[in-house]
Amino acid sequence: MAIAHDVSEGKGLVARLLTTDFCPSANRFVYWLKEPVGWFVLATVVSVVVGLYVAPIGWTLAASLAFLIAVGMVWPAIAVRAVRCALAPDSQHVHEDEACELRVEIQNRWPLPIWGLAVEGFLDRKCESSDKADIPTVALAFVRAMATSTYRISLRPELRGRYPDEEVVLTCSFPFGIWTAKQKIKYVQPMTVWPKTYPIAGQSTTAGREASDFGEGQRSGRIGDFLGVREYRHSDCMRQVNWVATARYGDLIVTERRQPQCSGMLIIVDARNRHSTREQLDDQIRVAASLLENLHQSAVPLRLQVGKQYLQVRRGWEGFVQMMDLLADIPADGFNDSSPRLASLETVSIKISSNADGNVLTDISDPTVNQRSMNSDKQRVIYRNHGLANQLLSFWAEVRDANVVA
Repeated sequence: MAIAHDVSEGKGLVARLLTTDFCPSANRFVYWLKEPVGWFVLATVVSVVVGLYVAPIGWTLAASLAFLIAVGMVWPAIAVRAVRCALAPDSQHVHEDEACELRVEIQNRWPLPIWGLAVEGFLDRKCESSDKADIPTVALAFVRAMATSTYRISLRPELRGRYPDEEVVLTCSFPFGIWTAKQKIKYVQPMTVWPKTYPIAGQSTTAGREASDFGEGQRSGRIGDFLGVREYRHSDCMRQVNWVATARYGDLIVTERRQPQCSGMLIIVDARNRHSTREQLDDQIRVAASLLENLHQSAVPLRLQVGKQYLQVRRGWEGFVQMMDLLADIPADGFNDSSPRLASLETVSIKISSNADGNVLTDISDPTVNQRSMNSDKQRVIYRNHGLANQLLSFWAEVRDANVVA
């Protein structure tokens, strides 16, 4: 594999000479030198040449290096084959940056303890940071002889997706670290990391053409027929307050009305591959996950489209798992070719995309608004550098009215 190093023009001539790959086609012949054992083998060959043609001390050095190579390769090979390892997370679903535990069970069938075992490939994907790229999922300093040991490791996944996304291996490079022996782990329970969600206060003010008697989710409304009065609840707007009843009872009383209920809402996640960095797409998916969670908790019938996949969301926990799994399956760099679905004039729709600056755009289309009006589509920009949590907390307009009432 050819590897070329890029050096900025500001570097000097010496730096460019030392970091430029002039012969990438010859890398396959010297690739073995990337392992420390390769340099030990090369030193052993040089010591033999010295012993043959220069001085007998070369044979002593060659024997010592050969002993180090034998121990450094045989011991790790035996160690990874003398144990049986099993991995199982406590929960099959977890959100990004949410703490979880991984249960590691290791059975050592060897009469000697084993040092320096590590598990690689289960949860090794990190954010774009080179200093954390080579950190294994689990590292064990000591495993007892002729015993079965169980360890519980606390983890905090950083990126969404299905894990493991590659082959999980048990590695060992003890005692000298000159060569790493690897053995595939057969007993691995998978885990899905969902996008991170942020709380959203209040509820959507969009409505459909059907009354609440026929739609799903009994939400109080601001317009429609008078049904009665009730005590104030969080997310009630200021216009719903019945000041006469409030003065009579001494507590906030609001008017209950029969608002047309949304018969269905279409959520479109435009996850096309047009982002300069992966973090921009991840923030867009986190905004989509937060809105979906809020609408699903309000019992709004949802339809979700991500790329070319179309999903009729079920109610309850099963529907929530459907949505989060679909968002977790979005490729790391987005879809190469996925045209977003056109919103129907009879359906409330929310399209979640991004602009040229990488900020998240939400376009809300409400069929109850007069289509001749220029404000039929409500667009809002969520800035990534201003913090997603505070902007999403007050995403719905009702939250501001509730703060005025309070």
